[in-house]
Amino acid sequence: EFFPKYSNYLNALVASGVLKVDGIDEVFDKILGEFGKSLYDGRVKPLYVSFDTNCFINRISYQLERFAKEKRAKLGAFVVAEGIKRELFKEKPGKYREEELRVVKRIDGRFEELLNQPKVEERIKKIGKAEYDRFRSSVRFEEIPSGVGDNEIAESLGDFPRERNCDVWLMTFDKTMYEVSVGFGVYPILLEFPYRRERLKLKTDWDCVCDLIYTTAVIFGFVNISGITVYGIWRGKNPDDWNKERVKLKLNKDAKQLRIDLEVLGKIKEIIKF
Repeated sequence: EFFPKYSNYLNALVASGVLKVDGIDEVFDKILGEFGKSLYDGRVKPLYVSFDTNCFINRISYQLERFAKEKRAKLGAFVVAEGIKRELFKEKPGKYREEELRVVKRIDGRFEELLNQPKVEERIKKIGKAEYDRFRSSVRFEEIPSGVGDNEIAESLGDFPRERNCDVWLMTFDKTMYEVSVGFGVYPILLEFPYRRERLKLKTDWDCVCDLIYTTAVIFGFVNISGITVYGIWRGKNPDDWNKERVKLKLNKDAKQLRIDLEVLGKIKEIIKF
């Protein structure tokens, strides 16, 4: 498992915010509208919004925050079943071994940085894990006990509004979770990946471009940008590196002008100090 699948390309584009989920702006508008309602506006019960595992992997939570900031709107409360956390945080055994890398290293020596690092699917989960931790610390966020699996998670989210006299909306990419959650009294919102076969020309902002570099570097292992290799994984990458979404940069031999620019900037910095 060295090369990502087609769906993983979409993960990189969607998680960065470069490619939007179909109808996501309308969904975010609806959520922010309900968050902003009071008893006088027709909302009888407080609203809690929840996410499934793939929403964290595709960083829908982060995109909702960005959207709210752009609209200058306040976010409400969020609730997530612990089963989601377990799915994200449980690591499967199996990392790249020396004998697995032997052939690909002959093609490109940079593959040696993958040694003892997680394979593609686990790396994608780590994007979701980092987002889960970030989001939990930045909003009103409550974890509730649950087992692992669609039924267990949906049942836990269904019990929550009866105990708290509130409404729960669940954002999910999973059609099975969508159907199951309805039976437990949860209001589901089904998200769908944009399906494109033609070549795309997309307009986006600088933050999304930076995020795209990060997500593609993690999913592919490394990417090359104008003479710079951006490593998403490397030998010795530790949990703090994952949580803080760090990358490793290495200047290639053909990055002569960039090396000169960096030397000049370094000298300017030294002069400013004095």
